Amino acid sequence: MPDEADELILKMQHLEAQARAEEQARAGKARADRLKSKAQKMAFEAQEEVSAAEAALKVAEEKQAKARDPATSPLDAADLLVQGKADAQEAHTRLVKGRARLNFALDQMDEAERKDWEALQAEARAEAHGQMADDPLFDKQP
Repeated sequence: MPDEADELILKMQHLEAQARAEEQARAGKARADRLKSKAQKMAFEAQEEVSAAEAALKVAEEKQAKARDPATSPLDAADLLVQGKADAQEAHTRLVKGRARLNFALDQMDEAERKDWEALQAEARAEAHGQMADDPLFDKQP
């Protein structure tokens, strides 16, 4: 008789552990999905920002090159050079910030992948506990 009670207690413990692991897996998967979608959106926006900054930097460098052209009048060259340097500095700042945001978004995607992996491990634990609870030949622990 005590064996049946012990067996039922052990089965209930496994079912409880299975339920906890399933809940942990569901919650982890949901958090990973939310984080991944936010990170993907942020990465897309950051990539657009980086592309725009690179284009602005190219335009600024072209202005500076035109300012150095001997065919350009000295007054226009001075204006172009000052404007080109200011535009290049602004574009470079935007480029650095955009790359930093892109790197952050990629880090968030890595974190989402880690959370996915943890959810998968929780699902495996839940399945193992479910099998242990259902297995009539389960080796009883001393």
